Amino acid sequence: MTYIVKDEVDSAEESFYDQDLLQTDYMQHYRKGYYHCREERFNLNCYRNYLSILNYLNEIHQYNKPNAKSFTKRIKAHAKTWKECEAVVSEVIVYHSYLRPMYEGLVRSILIEHNECDVIVERCDGTKYYLEVFCIMPDFKEDENGVIEVKTHTQEAFSSVRHKLLTKINKQEQLSKTRENFAVIELNDQMIANDFVVPSSLSDGYKINLDLQNKNVINEGYDWNKSVFELPETKFL
Repeated sequence: MTYIVKDEVDSAEESFYDQDLLQTDYMQHYRKGYYHCREERFNLNCYRNYLSILNYLNEIHQYNKPNAKSFTKRIKAHAKTWKECEAVVSEVIVYHSYLRPMYEGLVRSILIEHNECDVIVERCDGTKYYLEVFCIMPDFKEDENGVIEVKTHTQEAFSSVRHKLLTKINKQEQLSKTRENFAVIELNDQMIANDFVVPSSLSDGYKINLDLQNKNVINEGYDWNKSVFELPETKFL
């Protein structure tokens, strides 16, 4: 008797609700990367890899089929544009993160209304809060000496978290209604994925005050006196 042992990926693919999505360039790239990491014994990003994306979408489909199909439709529409697809998956990750609280009765429902925001969460008392999801993937370029200058954590640079937030508000008119608005920021690059980048950019920077005589640190921390939250644009954030 012959037994065929299926791995988790085989099972997830067989049960997946949209087989056409699995054949797109985007998903095939993730699939190859997943097996390459397993074969080479590299650590996988537990939140964003081929199997996790399949499981997220399958579980969303079990909860709300139209919402799941909306995500897959958008990925297929931009399947050859990596950053566009990554941005959609960021929304998938955020949406999926509320499934357990919803099943446990901590929130009432999870909604998608694209003319409003990326994800809407309804509390048990009927109130709602509105999430705009950022997927930040800077285009890092080397100078003539092969040095890459990272400015994501700064306040003025176009690649900064602050600038991207203000662009969403000023140019895309998001996060601008009188309600509970939240920005959910994913740093989707290993060069910037740390606890320093977001608060440094949204504040006036991380500052260290020194005693010039003995060079001892007097105090240090993020300066929130001139933060992004002091600007009129963020009054609804």
